[in-house]
Amino acid sequence: MFAQLMIYFMLFAVGTFFVSKINKKAGSYLTIIGSVAFLIYLYGFKDNAGEVYNLFSFGNFDISFVTSSYAWYFSMIMVLIYSMISFMNPFFIEKYSNPSAYNAFYLVSMAASVGMFYSKDFLTLFAFYEVAVWTSLFIIPMGKSRKASVIYYTMSSIGSLSLLYSIFLMYTKLGTFDIQEVGAQLVNIPQYGVLLFFLIILSGITKLGIFPFYTWLPAAHGSAPNTFSPILSGALVKIGGFISMITVAVLPFSKMFENHVKIMGYPFETYIIMILASISIVVGTLMAIKQDDAKKLIAYSTVSNSGYILLGISIASTTGFAGGMMHVLNHALASAAMFATIGAVYYRTGTTKMSELGGLIKRMPITFTAYLIAIISLAGIPPMSGFASKWLIFQALVSKGMMFTAIAAFFGSVGSFLYVFRPLSTVFLGQLSPKHNELKEVPFLMQIPMWIFSGLTIFYGIFPGKVLEYIGIIEEKVGIQKIHLEGTKIFTRTGMWDSAVIFWVFTFGFIIAAIIYFMHKKSKKVGLMDTYTSAEFIYDPERYHYAKDYYAPFERLYNTTLSVEKFFNSCVQKLSEFGGLLRTWFFNDNPVFTVFWVIVFITVITIWGGIL
Repeated sequence: MFAQLMIYFMLFAVGTFFVSKINKKAGSYLTIIGSVAFLIYLYGFKDNAGEVYNLFSFGNFDISFVTSSYAWYFSMIMVLIYSMISFMNPFFIEKYSNPSAYNAFYLVSMAASVGMFYSKDFLTLFAFYEVAVWTSLFIIPMGKSRKASVIYYTMSSIGSLSLLYSIFLMYTKLGTFDIQEVGAQLVNIPQYGVLLFFLIILSGITKLGIFPFYTWLPAAHGSAPNTFSPILSGALVKIGGFISMITVAVLPFSKMFENHVKIMGYPFETYIIMILASISIVVGTLMAIKQDDAKKLIAYSTVSNSGYILLGISIASTTGFAGGMMHVLNHALASAAMFATIGAVYYRTGTTKMSELGGLIKRMPITFTAYLIAIISLAGIPPMSGFASKWLIFQALVSKGMMFTAIAAFFGSVGSFLYVFRPLSTVFLGQLSPKHNELKEVPFLMQIPMWIFSGLTIFYGIFPGKVLEYIGIIEEKVGIQKIHLEGTKIFTRTGMWDSAVIFWVFTFGFIIAAIIYFMHKKSKKVGLMDTYTSAEFIYDPERYHYAKDYYAPFERLYNTTLSVEKFFNSCVQKLSEFGGLLRTWFFNDNPVFTVFWVIVFITVITIWGGIL
């Protein structure tokens, strides 16, 4: 059944391509119908674990799928983001260079991601991994920049090649591509354990955007079409989380590393991954604070939150793994909602530069509310769902005595207040620009993903047990003790959290604050452009909105530090200069150079022949 579903959906994507050739908007509406139908149908596989579906065979190799709890969890998150963001497609499709290809690739990338999650063997996993990468590679340049797709391809190639090499190495030594069989036999080749661990995890961390492989995120997310940036951050990045989870929890590397050097109770191989995750949290936070483009700010926040996901999964304890897995969902909802709101702002204003915006709360209140809920969750503030996952990760770090990583995680959580507040203040609050006086809220269809993401964020904030209960099933599947839940209460070794109590505390606090507000005398309402400068006319009202260089004093503290982007840019420049030198000497139309190299070639051959 699942194999037929994949075939039918791929055919549906092809049909969408041809429909889009006739009518662009009709094709974009098909992306809504197809993705929502896929989401509904996929939900039916929730309890179908262990069922095998063969797509086709060639020789001794099979392209096959197997249902599992963790495959369903990642797939539902993936398809949820795709299906909700698809409601925005009809409003942007006219702006893209190749609408037909966009609609088709949009659906194919979603199906390929799901196929990867349900893969029974590494060969199938790699095939669908590549389809997901290549389809997104073709979509990214439909936005602002083709250069972004080159950066994305370069980083993805690192992950693809490392994964491919590890797959063939395992097949050479074990004679199988099957993931479960590899897991059972991997302990028989301990001499390749370290190499295979880093090769497989490398493909995961490059896709997650972990330091130092994060540079593709701001480039791709910032330049991609406004309807695909939420997909990259909320959905496709989670492919890296899935591969990391397979590496840490499904494959038996922890058993293979039992006798290796340990740091803080963890094998040094795993601890290195934790350190990279911690650095990603810090670097992503610091870089997000500096951005003026809202899309790049959210992209860097993804770097930071990918660090939380990897850190939680790598801890592999009951609370740590549960926190990391729940953060996969929480970040997907929050980042997709943030990108959707910024996309809505772009739809009405034509820019994502925060220094060019302001005061939009008056014109786009629903968009503002969705953004506010998303950032509360992303910052890890109760009663939104983001708090539960971060709290679990902190609990795991503290219980393990891992102070360095705990400090990094705490820094990232505090720093997130700064970077998520910047768009809130500069885009939605403050002074409305005169050119935006006539703006209206986006159409209802574009509001649907905002409503859904906001509703789920609040729901899972009040009832985190609804998702943690299923994560507990995944924990049992991979051999980790199931998290202890009682209703809305979450129990860990160091404490207990009751989300319902906190929700009612916040609710009553809000009600009391509202009563106090409405009881007091109101201030006189004046327009945002009210002249308060001794009757002088304001010729440049935009200057009265503080948006540019928002955190300049703070940024100066670390502006001179080392930068991975600058290092990579320097390498690119040197390679370009070297290529220019080769082009000048070897591929020049000037006959003098041709004669020179012919003489050199003849001389070398003559000398070489004499020696021989």
